[in-house]
Amino acid sequence: MDDEIELLRRASVNHVFSSADAERAGIPRLRLVTLARAGLLTHLTRGMWSTVGSGDLDDIHLLRTVAIIRRLRVAAGATAHSALILHDLPLVDCDLDTVHLVRGSGQATRRGKDYTVWGEAGELTTAKRPPFVEEPLPCASVALALVHAGVASTPRTALAAGDAAVRRELVTPREIEVAAALLPLGTPNAAAVRRALADVDGRHESPGESLTAQVLRDLGYALQPQVWIGPYRVDFLIAGTKVVVEFDGAIKYDDRGVVIAEKRREDELRRRGFVVVRLMWSDLKDPERVRRLVEAARAASAA
Repeated sequence: MDDEIELLRRASVNHVFSSADAERAGIPRLRLVTLARAGLLTHLTRGMWSTVGSGDLDDIHLLRTVAIIRRLRVAAGATAHSALILHDLPLVDCDLDTVHLVRGSGQATRRGKDYTVWGEAGELTTAKRPPFVEEPLPCASVALALVHAGVASTPRTALAAGDAAVRRELVTPREIEVAAALLPLGTPNAAAVRRALADVDGRHESPGESLTAQVLRDLGYALQPQVWIGPYRVDFLIAGTKVVVEFDGAIKYDDRGVVIAEKRREDELRRRGFVVVRLMWSDLKDPERVRRLVEAARAASAA
């Protein structure tokens, strides 16, 4: 069995092989089913397999993207959230059941059971993502992938990934603006995606911060991200006030050291006259609650 898996690894490109590759290595298709049932192989899509047994949904989606690009044998590359995973960008609101590809040329959109191929993208580029994608994989530009992700999923998807991409200097806000402007007329959700991407800001350091900023902007607040107050840097300062807003999603309150450090930090901010509003993922689903919290903090800071 180990010898069979080693033969299949050698037959793989980017950890993906076809049933035909296996047969050329002397391993029949029915044997692949047996190995998959034993947990030694992963079936990715029709006729395509991997020796990687990762339970991570992002990893499996990336391998499936590799498999479908190879299976379709068309000049297409990853786009939308399939490209975001390739670039190791954060995902929000994404359905990973469907692989999204885009053609280098050709207009018609093509759909299959587990993939969508978008129309013409112009020149495709390539990217790697070790340890799985070690050979360059075709993909859309980062700017176009962000726009497609917003259309295929939600504007929040594009915004959270866009902030991270700009922060990592994978793309510029201007490149994103141009790609968004080129969306064809009649594209569903296009206006909302353009509005979201117009607010891309590389200073936001997590998807939680990106979406916190979106909620606060939509409520009419002007923000100053990543402001130093004494020895501490805060996520946001509401401009013209002494209200600090922090997104709390990553803090581990079961760690006593973290709790003590956060208390000292907040005590120092309070000593300097600032009031801290802490928001969690659940708060971002209730903008009116966020407004009440911020307004209460404004009143307290002015008292």
